[in-house]
Amino acid sequence: MFIAQISVYLENARGTLREMTKLLAENEIDIMALSIADTSNFGIVRMIIREACIDKALNCMKNAGFMVKKTNVICVGVPNKPGALDNILAVIEEADISIEYIYSFNYSVDGDALFVLRLLDSERVIELFKERNIRMYSQEEINRL
Repeated sequence: MFIAQISVYLENARGTLREMTKLLAENEIDIMALSIADTSNFGIVRMIIREACIDKALNCMKNAGFMVKKTNVICVGVPNKPGALDNILAVIEEADISIEYIYSFNYSVDGDALFVLRLLDSERVIELFKERNIRMYSQEEINRL
């Protein structure tokens, strides 16, 4: 059960993030979740948007000269209580799977915080989450937020 993530590679220079967000705003594309990782030369912006806007976002950003790609990630619901994230991470660790990165959503659903996970073996973790009744969210459910 995957959702689509867009990654944008930005020069680590003043104003480039704003250029990207302005372009998305002008095209009426809502950023639902966002993560930024940077180095001295460039940054990687990872974001979740509604499925209906993915192709539009990819095209407008490519046309504007941004380097952009689409990746599949997992969205998991984590109860908003102490230890809940640790329980999710324990499932992944017990399976000896590495987490490439994790970031949170700007939304919550039924008291759960939503987290986006990129893993080295996502298919296996999806099966583990299903076995342990850990709630994951589909692209369709994200589209309805």
